[in-house]
Amino acid sequence: MSAASATTLDRYEIDQHVQPGRLVVDRVALLARHQGTPPDLVIRWGPMPVRATVDVVVHLHGFFERGRAMNLVRDMVPRSGLDLADPDRPHVVGRRSPTLLVLPRGHFYGGGKGRGYAFPALRPRGALDALVDEALRRFNEATGARATRGRLILTAHSGGGAALMDVLRYADPDEVHAFDALYTDPGPLIEWARRHKTAGRGALRVLYRDGERTAVRSRRVATALGPPTRRFRVEPTTVEHLVIPRAYGWRLLADPGADLPGVTASRGVQHEIGGGAGSLPEAIVRVAREQWRRWRPGGGSPLTETMPAATALLREYYQVGVQMTVPDAQLRDPKWHQSHYWSAVFVSYVMRRAAAPGFVFSAAHWKYIAAARRNRMRGDTSSPFWAYKATEIAPRRGDLVCASRDRTRPTYDTVEGKPAHCDIVVDVQPGSIRVIGGNVGMPGSGNLGLTVGEKTLRTLPDGRLDLTGRQSRFFAVVSCTGRRPVLAEAPVATPPAGTDARAVRVMELLVRRYGYPVNGATGLVGNLVAESGVIPERIEGSASATPLRAADFAGRVRSFTPDEVRARDFRLKRGPKLPGVGIAQWTTAARRAGLFQHTYQGRRPGSAILSDLEAQVDYLVTELRRDYRQVDATLRAPGVTVEQASDVVLLRFEVPAVVVHGRPGDPAVQQVLSRRRAYAANVMNAYRKAHP
Repeated sequence: MSAASATTLDRYEIDQHVQPGRLVVDRVALLARHQGTPPDLVIRWGPMPVRATVDVVVHLHGFFERGRAMNLVRDMVPRSGLDLADPDRPHVVGRRSPTLLVLPRGHFYGGGKGRGYAFPALRPRGALDALVDEALRRFNEATGARATRGRLILTAHSGGGAALMDVLRYADPDEVHAFDALYTDPGPLIEWARRHKTAGRGALRVLYRDGERTAVRSRRVATALGPPTRRFRVEPTTVEHLVIPRAYGWRLLADPGADLPGVTASRGVQHEIGGGAGSLPEAIVRVAREQWRRWRPGGGSPLTETMPAATALLREYYQVGVQMTVPDAQLRDPKWHQSHYWSAVFVSYVMRRAAAPGFVFSAAHWKYIAAARRNRMRGDTSSPFWAYKATEIAPRRGDLVCASRDRTRPTYDTVEGKPAHCDIVVDVQPGSIRVIGGNVGMPGSGNLGLTVGEKTLRTLPDGRLDLTGRQSRFFAVVSCTGRRPVLAEAPVATPPAGTDARAVRVMELLVRRYGYPVNGATGLVGNLVAESGVIPERIEGSASATPLRAADFAGRVRSFTPDEVRARDFRLKRGPKLPGVGIAQWTTAARRAGLFQHTYQGRRPGSAILSDLEAQVDYLVTELRRDYRQVDATLRAPGVTVEQASDVVLLRFEVPAVVVHGRPGDPAVQQVLSRRRAYAANVMNAYRKAHP
């Protein structure tokens, strides 16, 4: 073996048998285009005759948390599943037939999180065969063996599944083992598996985790293949994602038809996504209603959470819904329930029982809401769960309607990590919907007597939720049928022209879309009129007729582009001299930056937000709910007066210089308060004319 080959051989013997060993290859010409840290290839083998037909196993690894620093020997060999014995108990022997284990290094491309690996060198037709031939050649040279190629087994983990699909477009392995790897279209795998299953040869084992992005595609494979057989199975597992190859690889190499611990047979995708009989929405409704009846045995009074008869139900919800085991003593303990809400567990149970593909099962509502929102943002059609703002779509049967649960006031854009509550829509009628939820109070019980309950919610003529009054807490609808057309705002009366027109439009948004009472919205909009004339592109120091024209840092009055306004920099003396911008004249660096970074209806307008009144109103409400909660609570209070609303916005939200440097009782402050109240009175008059 020449030094130029840049290989190291741990140990081997050349006699009648080849002894177990490993070959580490720093550079391989076929993989030269793959960026990353050497070595390029690791080859391992067990004992075998010098002359043998050798099965070859090629593993396609996934992403790595330390990015480019990944080393095959140190980082990927232990987790690859390329083992001929139990890696945790080496004395338990697995595969005994002559086998060559081949681990190539992927190409580091980084991606959004700096962890991505792919296998571009293996995409061309014949590239996999070339890699196998190269591994056999190096093995024979290193050991003196005269091995010839036998069966081919492909295994893939996590992000390596994409490369597996590329390879299957031209290669025809004898077995495939996919370890939580189906993040992309599994069409090539389905085609390969159907052909081999029909011919009665080969094997396919797919392991995945419920609730992960791989689940819906894995179930698609299960559905496409029909009833499972011993050697063609798709199964969910509770084993952690990174541990799946290590836990199961050696078992499947020993016997591709082995029954594995910690898995259950996948039922595949049982339903069509639409709304007909046998559809996913109808399955969700059926299970939810079934559970409502279970809490009313014999049609009598509802069970409540701490009753002995409810314990078995809750235990089942936790075990099936989120795969948690909770002792019965805790399930009967009122104090335990005070800090362990089971409403999301109930939703997860219903979705699991309905075989809902792509749902993120969790004991916290925000996790599956956020996941559904990400599905929509990414346009991920592999999952039927897409989250929309409560103002955007009309709830349908099987959907989830989601509300804030406490004063943290999550919004569509800020739901992550915040308490929420979702109910399942089970019926839709003109003007109302019926919903079923878990961990809810019976009528008149307050927070006592929590059960699985049903209630009616008001809807608008176009089917959207009415977000006034107590229903103002609702902020999202999770569709169970994927992409839905976003409804346009309901037609409004034509308001007077000019400032009044803009003020009335903002009033309509605040009242109809965001649930503010009319008086609270009026006090807020009166301040916006005083600040900017409700002109979204208005910059500080400009006139209403020329909202983008103001002085620069040299004192010259000129017009600025939206990009120049956004890029304003005091230190560099760039852009407008004064910082205020938009309908609320956002001034501080953080608030200005937040405006231009704000995401509205699934997009980030950037500089274009200066011409987008509705996006600025959305940012305004987001600020109030997130950073000015006391102001927001005052504005939303049912008994708030226009004057109170106007004053709290001036003193605690806008806070102009006269307020910063004065006290509420000072004549100058009182004068400003009086002027703002007058603006608010004018807004109320305009709104009443537009909505008599």
